[in-house]
Amino acid sequence: MSRLKNCLILFILTLFLLIVKLMPVSCIFHTVTGIYCPACGMTRAFNSILKLDFISALSYNILSIPLFIFIVVSIIMLIIDIIKNKFEYIPNVLKFLSKHYVSILILLFISFLFNNLNLFL
Repeated sequence: MSRLKNCLILFILTLFLLIVKLMPVSCIFHTVTGIYCPACGMTRAFNSILKLDFISALSYNILSIPLFIFIVVSIIMLIIDIIKNKFEYIPNVLKFLSKHYVSILILLFISFLFNNLNLFL
């Protein structure tokens, strides 16, 4: 059962990266409110990272590089868990997120401010 869970999560992460690479998407939040959400620019940033243009990636969204690294590491760790037939990585990630959710919310707020800096000035 752990192998199936890991395969499903791995499939979802890989599918996410493929969708980001192949399909242009627009932010529903920005379309409705005119305000950029903390994730606005992430698709363009991920495309820039895949082209090794890290400066552009940071200009699109300041959290893009850490999030991209997290996704790549997650894919690798899930593959390792599948090979070992274990389900350790996801529970560890969930434990980390539950301990550090305030810090993550602060990072999202900072990203929101950076994305909307031109609206405030």
